[in-house]
Amino acid sequence: MSKNFMQNGKWINNPNKTVVVVCECGNKYIKTRVGQTACLRCTANVK
Repeated sequence: MSKNFMQNGKWINNPNKTVVVVCECGNKYIKTRVGQTACLRCTANVK
């Protein structure tokens, strides 16, 4: 499903849908890095 939004008074059709993933801890996150498997909070706690 595409995402429609208004920009500069015109409707824009964005075919790229943002994927929201659920982490093992139960938090939802947007996958922003290649190979990312956990939310940023869990990634920071590992280090």
